Amino acid sequence: MDFPLLSTVSLAIGAVYFFAGVIDAICGGGGLLTVPVLMAIGVPTHYIAGTNQCSIVPGTFVSTSKFVRSGNISLKSAIAAGLASIPGSWLGAQLNILLPERYLQIIMVALLPVIAVIMLLKKDFGAEDRGNTLSTACAWILGAVLGLVLGAYQGFYGPGGGTFYTLAFTVLLRLDLVKASGNAKVAALLASLCASVTYALSGLILWKIVLIAVMLNTAGSWVGASLALKKGARIIRPLMFIMLAVLLIYIIFQLHS
Repeated sequence: MDFPLLSTVSLAIGAVYFFAGVIDAICGGGGLLTVPVLMAIGVPTHYIAGTNQCSIVPGTFVSTSKFVRSGNISLKSAIAAGLASIPGSWLGAQLNILLPERYLQIIMVALLPVIAVIMLLKKDFGAEDRGNTLSTACAWILGAVLGLVLGAYQGFYGPGGGTFYTLAFTVLLRLDLVKASGNAKVAALLASLCASVTYALSGLILWKIVLIAVMLNTAGSWVGASLALKKGARIIRPLMFIMLAVLLIYIIFQLHS
């Protein structure tokens, strides 16, 4: 597809990727903004995931760096999840090229309301960091499992991946929401990087869109990471509810379209 670099389409891409960077840096889910826009401007289906993943890599690196420098990560589980997300993301990207998304969408329509109810009932969800109650071996194993599974999800589907990483680190690794968000950045960064390489080797990335998106997504990621580190669970928790609701609506729309 072709459009001028200085055009309404370019401005729309840049604006959406900026706000997606803010959301991704706080709790994940920026793909719920960017993927519909890519669809609306006519990006072919199998180019969407690769173009989107490649566009967010620099921004995810910036937000990851801010969380690492602030000390808001749990190193053992973050490394385990990050390393496991690489083969998981590669597998998911391969499945995306070969399989329809409908089956995964149906599962998620059933799963998302359950996740939201659990978060609502558990008022102290993510308020306290209890990650040190797990043994080193347990942290490594759980981190590797969630990295493999969610890396595959991110490579295959994408939208909401960062939100699921944050949820999983909070529930399984018992981290508070800020540390869970920091860990999610490490895993999501490596998953996005691996998925981008896989799609690039398959020729499924539109580089013109990436060029526009990267600059503003990186700026948005810096803003979002700063907000998450400053406000903590007060901003992460409510935004996670919003993104889960948006994800549910998005998937139902996709199933009916």
